[in-house]
Amino acid sequence: MIVFAEDLSSFYATIYGGLIIGLLFDINRSLRSNFKLLKCFSVVFNIIFWILATSIIFITVNAIESFDLRYYHFVALLIGFLLYYNTISKFVLKLLNKIIGFIVFLIKKTIIYISVISESLYYMIVYMLHFLLDTIFFIPNLFLATKKVIKRKPRIKLKVNKKS
Repeated sequence: MIVFAEDLSSFYATIYGGLIIGLLFDINRSLRSNFKLLKCFSVVFNIIFWILATSIIFITVNAIESFDLRYYHFVALLIGFLLYYNTISKFVLKLLNKIIGFIVFLIKKTIIYISVISESLYYMIVYMLHFLLDTIFFIPNLFLATKKVIKRKPRIKLKVNKKS
């Protein structure tokens, strides 16, 4: 009876591994739906998903049975995945889509603010350099040029003939 109880506890623990694989599957689906990239990136997402799913299976089997793999582990993984997929997958997928949408929104706003700030800094630097170069080169020449123009000719008094 002790062996059956141990097998039953390892069966339930393997169901949790199936739930984790279901969560990983939803993460993969939400990333694919939010980032409609080229097909080669979809292949990369699939490869990463299967590598992570395989590692989760190995970790689950190692933690529970020390790599003593039995047929009911695969049944428990399938049951865990189906339980997750049929019960809370819709809610988790909506939540993941909202989280990814919010993160994308924050990244877009951050990029917009950084570009506005950098453009403002660019114009501040350009106008400061323009003002500096004006004060160095143009304004002294302006004063020198006005001195030449301001030189006055002496006044000539006109003689007015008085007829009396």
